[in-house]
Formats: sequence, C-alpha cells, structure tokens
Amino acid sequence: MSKKESVKHEIQQLATGNYKSFPEEYIDIATEEAEENIRSLAKGYWDSRSEKEITRDDRLGLHLEDYTQWAHEALEKFIQENQGSLN
Repeated sequence: MSKKESVKHEIQQLATGNYKSFPEEYIDIATEEAEENIRSLAKGYWDSRSEKEITRDDRLGLHLEDYTQWAHEALEKFIQENQGSLN
C-alpha cells in the first residue's frame, strides 16, 4: 500500500467510526446537511493534524479536498454495507 493509500485508509477508518456513532447525521447522503457534516468532519481531521502529519501531507501533495473526498467515499461504503440496519 502506498503512503497516500495508507493515509486514505486511515481517514476512512476515522470517518466510518463517526458514521457508526452518529448515523442519523449522515444517512440521507443527498441532503445539504449531510454534505456539510462530511465537509466538517474532514475539516476537523485536517485541522487536527500533527506537525509530522502536515509534513507528510505536504510531501504527498494531499489537500483538504482529498480528506473530504475520502470521507465521502467512506460514507457511501458505510451506507452500502449497512443498508438493512439503517432504514
């Protein structure tokens, strides 16, 4: 797994944990509120990075948009895997 894929996996694991804890905030992915929650979640991860993580992300060319996209992908996968239990 490349370093970038490793960071993506880490962010998606964090996001999935949040989705499991607060599914009602994300279930209807088509709403603006859900989109805002995803952006806010990704921004929280972005803003809480350590110096080491900031250096790593700079070196890998990662941006907030990457974190947001990965959080969104994690939600889509979470919903797909839990369709029966979320309805």
